[in-house]
Amino acid sequence: MGQAISPAAFDQFFAYAPLAIGLAIYLVFYIAKRHEVTEPGIPIGQTFACASCGRRGARDHMVPREHEGAVSWYCARCAGSH
Repeated sequence: MGQAISPAAFDQFFAYAPLAIGLAIYLVFYIAKRHEVTEPGIPIGQTFACASCGRRGARDHMVPREHEGAVSWYCARCAGSH
C-alpha cells in the first residue's frame, strides 16, 4: 500500500486545524451577534432628583421635561407648577 498523504502534510494539517476551527467558531458568533440590539436594562435602585425641589424618587414617579435639548426630571408636585 502506498501512502496517499505524506506524514509532513498530515502533521501540518493537524497543526493548523485547531486554529482554523477556532477562527470559524469566532466568525460564526460574530456574524450571529453583530446585528443584535441590546435594550437598556431597568435601572434597579436608581433614583432621580427633582430639578426644582431636589426630592428623590424612582423614575416611574418622575416626570421628564425637555428644554433646549436636555431632559430634566421633576416630581409630580413640581411638574404641575412648571
